[in-house]
Amino acid sequence: MLSTNIIGGGRERFPLLVTTDYTDIIGRFTDKLAAETLAKFIASAGFACDVVDIWGPFDSQPYGVRVSRGQIADIRRVLNLTPIVNRLMPVAAQLKAGQLAREEIPCYVGGEHSFWPSGLSLDSITTLKETREAGDMIAVPASLFKKAMRVLNQAPISEADLTKLALDTAPDPKDPP
Repeated sequence: MLSTNIIGGGRERFPLLVTTDYTDIIGRFTDKLAAETLAKFIASAGFACDVVDIWGPFDSQPYGVRVSRGQIADIRRVLNLTPIVNRLMPVAAQLKAGQLAREEIPCYVGGEHSFWPSGLSLDSITTLKETREAGDMIAVPASLFKKAMRVLNQAPISEADLTKLALDTAPDPKDPP
């Protein structure tokens, strides 16, 4: 059975999660587009998933990707996640996840963000890719590794180029100063 989810302003079709099955959040993001990009990739592989709001008093990553708990091992195998960046601060990892999503590259952010200060894991059952290094890491499907590396290795735009771009862009007549 398929359900229609409104994602990114368009209608996307995802297999409906069975409500009698246990589900888990497998990815947490600050950027909704990053969550949607991972969900679309998982759904394209034939797995049911949802993007859910997980706001709470301690949630700095309010968007999650939820899947059936019984399919997590198969999702790990199909995604074949390959780390591309390690030892990131949580904010930097989430910014890079957003950057990849804007290039339509799904990613998984894992690492220390999954743990409370007491050492208890928030989603230890749902970790898709383990890391033993300090900080967060980003992993992408192995099939998209080269594309992701090209995106992340692009040189940032210089201040001079940003200024030139801003000056070359005509003001919007519908938005007076």
